[in-house]
Amino acid sequence: MEKILNTAIVCAAGSGIRMGSSVKKQWLPLKGIPIIIHTLKKFFSSSIIHNIIIPAPEEDLDFCQELIAKYFHDSDKPWLVIPGGVERQDSIFAALQHCPGDTNMVFIHDAVRPFITEELLDKLYDIALKEKAVVPVTRIKNTVKKIAKDYIVETVPRENLVQALTPQVFSYELIMSAYFKAYEDGYISTDDSALVEYYGAKVRYQFCSELNLKITDELDLFFAEKIIENKLI
Repeated sequence: MEKILNTAIVCAAGSGIRMGSSVKKQWLPLKGIPIIIHTLKKFFSSSIIHNIIIPAPEEDLDFCQELIAKYFHDSDKPWLVIPGGVERQDSIFAALQHCPGDTNMVFIHDAVRPFITEELLDKLYDIALKEKAVVPVTRIKNTVKKIAKDYIVETVPRENLVQALTPQVFSYELIMSAYFKAYEDGYISTDDSALVEYYGAKVRYQFCSELNLKITDELDLFFAEKIIENKLI
C-alpha cells in the first residue's frame, strides 16, 4: 500500500508585537519551554505527520534551527526552517512551495497555539481525507456588535457564527491551487481557508476544545500557564 505523505506547516514568522515584549511570542518561555516547542511536540509525536516546515523571521532563522535541533535531536522526522514573508500569506505560500512533491495533506498551524492534541489532528485528518478541507472552530459566546466611528450600528446574530482556529487541513492540490490563484488575483487574507472558500471549494468545520487558544498577549500567556499547571490538557 502506497504511503500517504502529510506535511505540517507551523508558522512562526510573526513579529509578536501585541505581546509587548522584546522577545517574539513564539520564543517566549511557557513553564520553562519555548511556546513553539510545546506546539511542535504534537507534530513530532503524531504518526500521521511525516515532515514539518517552519517559516520563521529571517533574522531568527539560526536561532529557530538551533532551538528545534536542541529539543528534537533524537527525532528522525524531517523538518525544515525557511524564511517567512512580509505577511502571513507570504510565509505559508513559501512553505507550500517547499513541501515534497508527493505531499497529500497539509496541516497549517500557528506556532503559538500549543494546546492542540493528537486526537484533534487525527479527527481533522479523517475529515480532510473525505472532504479535502476542514477547519477547527469554537462557538462565539459573547454578543457581537458592528461599530462605525463612535457608535454601535448593528447587533450581529451569533447563532451561525464561529471562530476559526488551526490547524486547518487541506489536500495539497486544493490549497496550492487556491494560493496560486490568490496571488494572480491579488487577493489577500489572514486565513487559509478563506482562500479556498473564495475560489468556490467547500470547507468542513469541526468543533474543538476552547483550550486550543492562540497566545497573542500577556493574558493569553497567563491562561496558558494555568492550563499546564492544572493539567487541563
